[in-house]
Amino acid sequence: MSNSALLELSRKLSFDIERVVLDDVALAIERPLAYFEKYKDRLDERCITEPIEELAWISLVDVLLEHQLAFEIDWKETGMYVCEVVDELLDRKKLASIDWEEFENDPYNEMPTDEFLNHVAKKLKEAAVSLAYMDIDSDSYVLITVPTADIEEIKWLVEEAGVVISDSF
Repeated sequence: MSNSALLELSRKLSFDIERVVLDDVALAIERPLAYFEKYKDRLDERCITEPIEELAWISLVDVLLEHQLAFEIDWKETGMYVCEVVDELLDRKKLASIDWEEFENDPYNEMPTDEFLNHVAKKLKEAAVSLAYMDIDSDSYVLITVPTADIEEIKWLVEEAGVVISDSF
C-alpha cells in the first residue's frame, strides 16, 4: 500500500473537510495504535479488535461516512431508498440533482442491488457524476459520488494505494 497515494486519494475525496480527513488517515498510517484507541468503538462495530493492515483505508471510509461524503448500504437495498441516499450524497457535494421518477416502477424495485446500482450510475453519468463504491470486504456498498471528470485520477490513485474503489457494480 502506498501511503502517499492513499493520502492523495483521501485529499481528493475530502471535499470541504480536507484537514479532518487527512488528520484521521495520517494518524492511522503513522500511529495505528493511537488511531485504534481513539476510534475503538467505531472499529468495534466493524469487528476490528486490534490495529489491522487495512486500518488507514478503513479510517478513510469511516471519516467519509461520518461527514456524509459516503453512505453505506446493505447489499440487498434497491429502489427509492438508494435514490434518496444518492440524493443526499449529491446534495452534500453540491452536485446536480437527479429526477428519479423512472425508478419508481416495480421492475426497478425487484432488481438485485448491483443491477439497480448500474442503472443509477448510468442515470448519474448523464449529469457528469460517477457513482462508485469503496470496497471494505463486506456485504455492503460504501457509496460515493464524484464528478466524472475525476474518476480516472481516482482509479489511478486507488491502484497506487492498493485499495478498491469501483464504478462497476
